[in-house]
Amino acid sequence: MAIKHRKPVRIILSLIAILLIVAAAFCGICVYLVFQDNIQNQYMLTETSDTFMSTLLKGAVFGKQFEMSETEINSYINEKYCTEKGEHEAGVDHVRIDFHEGGSDDIYAHIYYKNYEIAVHSKILFSLDEQTSILSAKLYDAYIGELRISENILSCILPKIFENSEHITVNGTTLSVTASYTYDIKNTDGITLSLKHTQSTEDGIICRTNNLTGEALKAAIEYLTSEEGKETVSEIWGGIKDKVGSMFNA
Repeated sequence: MAIKHRKPVRIILSLIAILLIVAAAFCGICVYLVFQDNIQNQYMLTETSDTFMSTLLKGAVFGKQFEMSETEINSYINEKYCTEKGEHEAGVDHVRIDFHEGGSDDIYAHIYYKNYEIAVHSKILFSLDEQTSILSAKLYDAYIGELRISENILSCILPKIFENSEHITVNGTTLSVTASYTYDIKNTDGITLSLKHTQSTEDGIICRTNNLTGEALKAAIEYLTSEEGKETVSEIWGGIKDKVGSMFNA
């Protein structure tokens, strides 16, 4: 009878052992896939450009549409948002976006977390709130190494990677930045440059900002109608009158 009782126990133990082996093998495969880096040629920039700001300002003069190249955008993103390992415990040190006409863009990045370095890539969908100039990027169909991950896992990873970022906010699987800048000028509301429209192309994006010339004119009027502005205008006008008077009295 004792032998009969032992047989089911052995079967159960054997099944548990098999499940543990399968689970260990599965975890091992997952870890192996996570640390695969076969996209180095995708996240590393082969060429760079420092013309992002000049292209932006030229296009913003009258608030008309202009095109920003993929090289300009990726160079700016790497300079502004990437950090080298050692500056923080977690972050992104290389990133490149591959734009496609009609959206469905791809993003490739190399991230670090404590002592780990991992290559990641996903689809990325941009959207812009024209009222607030908040540019959002939703990540989906994501891979860590060669392992595809769910949105739930991705939403847990992103806050850890960008927890030290001063510019990027994370909400689920969406990253957001404020695509506007205000230059403060005394006695005025300042001059604000804001992104108003984006559209992906095969070589970059088509953009439109607010009218920077109009912003400058508005700021000038605000200053000239302030008490300090009126005083400055009065001093200038008084100086001109003195100069003209001395010319005719010479």
